[in-house]
Amino acid sequence: MNQKKKVSLIMLIVACVSIIGAILLFFVAVPSATASYKKVLEIVIGVLLILMSALIAYYLWLTRDNDPNFFLFDRAKKRNVPVEALTFATVNERMNIYLSMVCESVEELWQDDILENERKLGYRKVYRPLLAYKMLYDLADKNVDSYWNLLLNAKPETVDSLCSALQQGGETEMVKAFRFIMTNYRSNPAKVKDFIIGNMKYIRGRMMGYIKKRIEFFY
Repeated sequence: MNQKKKVSLIMLIVACVSIIGAILLFFVAVPSATASYKKVLEIVIGVLLILMSALIAYYLWLTRDNDPNFFLFDRAKKRNVPVEALTFATVNERMNIYLSMVCESVEELWQDDILENERKLGYRKVYRPLLAYKMLYDLADKNVDSYWNLLLNAKPETVDSLCSALQQGGETEMVKAFRFIMTNYRSNPAKVKDFIIGNMKYIRGRMMGYIKKRIEFFY
């Protein structure tokens, strides 16, 4: 949870406690008060508590999720959409934007080992697994020789970085299978293509799950 969310949560708790306090004053303390000045004082305190709660609620409404989230921000609506409304089409579009920010060409992406450049991977390298998934997804999505050759001719260090990035995202079995394919069938492109194309749906799902689980890191 980011700092803004923590502050908002604390303020919401204060507002709820204030309302409860005002209710107790009006329905318990005031009726049982023996002196007139006590009743007036308790009523004034209750009113102030209600006003404070109303001001907090108004502030929270004004400052509601307006910080643009990289994946959730809707440029037309000028606000973040709920994470439940996030689609892979949007994720893919935003990742294309991200790629244009970290490299000038797909060749640079595969040859310069961007996956090991911490300056381009965001806070705690949160974009690293996503970038690895995106690299594999684009191979299958484009499905042209110029893209496949980038993988087939990739340096061992690049393949290792790709596997490491996937492991950072929680992959185990896919990494083992990918290493096996690249070690034993690099000279047989059809095998490599079948493996990655066959996992397109899985890769999409993993990207979506990774983002939704860590959505707070993309503000």
